[in-house]
Amino acid sequence: MENSGSFSKTITEELEKFGKISFVPSGDSMWPTIKGKRQSVIVCKKEGRLSPYSIGLFVRPDGRVVLHRVLEVSDNGYVFCGDSQFNKERVPSDRVIGVAIGYYRGKNYIPADENEKDRAKKWFSDDKKRKRKVNAYFFRKKWKTRFIKLIKLEYFKGKKNV
Repeated sequence: MENSGSFSKTITEELEKFGKISFVPSGDSMWPTIKGKRQSVIVCKKEGRLSPYSIGLFVRPDGRVVLHRVLEVSDNGYVFCGDSQFNKERVPSDRVIGVAIGYYRGKNYIPADENEKDRAKKWFSDDKKRKRKVNAYFFRKKWKTRFIKLIKLEYFKGKKNV
């Protein structure tokens, strides 16, 4: 889940000032855990090392802020990957600015605790199953979007004739 430029500066400043922020991420990279533009995430300032399968917030060299899952922890940084992504990304420790402590799915708060990490570990353990589910999700999303556009097009065509 990525955001760009000024958002990066704002989010970094807010974390420094308050130690905790809440925002609604965009994008589908953390699906099925976090559904972009529909769920809010609570992130705390990073203190110490992140643990494997926690959700970290980091800034890319181009300034974009990204919320992805930690897959590996090393001496000089981390390996991140979105839950619906397959490309792993090495990130130095100094680029990591926060860690998710939980998120809201509707009115339900879901803490980013050991149960959530166990679920994530299971999700990443079977790449074949994960790819199948992710591909099915994006296939449905693509066709749903096309169908909605078609319905709107037909609706407005009908309005012009009236």
